[in-house]
Amino acid sequence: MSAGRLAFDAFALVAVVFAGLMVAGKDPIKSVLALVVSFFALAATYVMVLSPFIAGLQVIVYAGAILVLFLFVIMLLNVGREKPDGSRRPIQTVLGSLSVVVFATLLLGMLRGSGARLPPQAEAVGPEQLPDPAAIARLLFSDYLLHFEAVSVLLLAALVGAFVLARREEAP
Repeated sequence: MSAGRLAFDAFALVAVVFAGLMVAGKDPIKSVLALVVSFFALAATYVMVLSPFIAGLQVIVYAGAILVLFLFVIMLLNVGREKPDGSRRPIQTVLGSLSVVVFATLLLGMLRGSGARLPPQAEAVGPEQLPDPAAIARLLFSDYLLHFEAVSVLLLAALVGAFVLARREEAP
């Protein structure tokens, strides 16, 4: 196994672990910081598979713009740490943990039984063989313009929703 493959596996493991920490976290700010680490590890995996343009987009768009929006909404809503309600639910905890283990076992068994093999290591390519950002931009703003605008409307709706939720009305 090569050093590149080990680095890729390490970055992928970091991305998965921190994504899990983000989901399981009780503090919203710590969850967003775990998501930042996960996004940067994902960008590193893109670099390892020779996609530096996608890695750059990952850092600029997701680790930059989207996470700033998340932090803005969290601070705007003044979301605090989740408080324990005091009621223990041991049956739900055991059943939930058991279902995760069963699902992971079935998934790994299915992947192992499919005969899927690890792909061979990609050969190094020169800069002239990498995708051209100008061609991607032309395609994005011509054939996929409607999709691009739909995403911008969706983000605008999320921002308006955050303002509506954060608005505090005075009691009469």
